[in-house]
Amino acid sequence: MIVSYILLDVIMTLRQKGKINKKMIAAGIAVIATILLVIVTIGSTTLQRRKHLQNVEKDIVEENDQIAHLTGDLLEIRAKIEQGTLEEGYMSKEEQQSILELYEIANQWKVKNNDQRMQELIYNALLVKNQKNPIYILLGNGYVCNFRELILEMEIPAFLFNFGVIGFILYFMPFACITGYGIYFAIKNRKQIDTQYLMYLGGCGFTFALSFFAGYTFFNSSNMIIIIVLNTLLINKITHIQKEERGKKS
Repeated sequence: MIVSYILLDVIMTLRQKGKINKKMIAAGIAVIATILLVIVTIGSTTLQRRKHLQNVEKDIVEENDQIAHLTGDLLEIRAKIEQGTLEEGYMSKEEQQSILELYEIANQWKVKNNDQRMQELIYNALLVKNQKNPIYILLGNGYVCNFRELILEMEIPAFLFNFGVIGFILYFMPFACITGYGIYFAIKNRKQIDTQYLMYLGGCGFTFALSFFAGYTFFNSSNMIIIIVLNTLLINKITHIQKEERGKKS
């Protein structure tokens, strides 16, 4: 964030002085892309995590000694469903059917057995399809009602599957609309925006990336306070620029 602020401030300062050109913009983008690439590929923690996941993937195998495409617990549940030994009331018929279909799709798509986010996403989509219940479509299945390994971590799909269409509109759409309008306003009034505006807008956009790839961003109360403050600051900044423009015209 500090590097982003410095680069944006330099670019905006040069723009105000009329010294910026396409070559400088391309160079700035290249520098940012290089920094991100180095962080992702050379970061020791990232590499260690990837190696660990590759090793763990080989540890989960099926009865035919083939590498499995679901977690060990899900494979056990699937076996119990097929054998008819699953505890009564442990899962609904729709949930059981979704597990069986998840197994088939995971094998077909060669999903990694430690890629729980993909398994969660596929399962929840299948569950909505199998339930065929308009109430669940409107209000969702709940946040922690599913089996523990199938609770969605990616929050943007979770808004829709856990809280339904109504919850998605009430919970997520206000932030999406504010950020979307912020981008539109920046493009339309690009001569009036400054580094502060871009940092507010970038922060709002970054929350969506964190929410989708990392999860527990909007659902975390401490993070949510920061997100609300960022969006409020962005709205206030837009209002301030609009007032200045009206003042110049009058």
